[in-house]
Amino acid sequence: MTLLTGFTHAAPIDDALRQYDSGKYEEAAKAFLPLAESGAAVAQEKLSVMYFYGRGVAEDEGRAMEWARRSADQGNIDAMYFIGTMYVFGDTISKTVADPDQEAARWFFEAASRNHAEAEYGLGLLFLAGKGVVQDQEEALKWIRRAADHGHATARSFLAGERSAVR
Repeated sequence: MTLLTGFTHAAPIDDALRQYDSGKYEEAAKAFLPLAESGAAVAQEKLSVMYFYGRGVAEDEGRAMEWARRSADQGNIDAMYFIGTMYVFGDTISKTVADPDQEAARWFFEAASRNHAEAEYGLGLLFLAGKGVVQDQEEALKWIRRAADHGHATARSFLAGERSAVR
């Protein structure tokens, strides 16, 4: 006789994500790797983050970029945003291109045009500072407003500060 408990086996990606979210990075990396190699965009993006920050694997910006690009090529907007982030904050990746700020802006735009709030905010900040794009306060505020509309708390705080500064 089989006793049904109401539990089903979680998909391997769900198990890997749970391990990642609970800080079990080495286990998560082992679980993500075969999924990423088989083409799972979410696993590829998570491995990218893990390699960039050295979570559960040796820090390696080159491998981080490889996994992020594979994921972004499949349309993963989190990976698109993360590529932009790597160009802004990377130590070695930023040296692989002539203008890392311009590359960041390009990737933030890719994700922002698909309503990724973090990318919208990041793009707005680049326009505000004139990094990688022409400095344009109006364009900056447009992207920061979009981020706020999509629930980005820091963008909302920024805009609240803008309104109080005008008064």
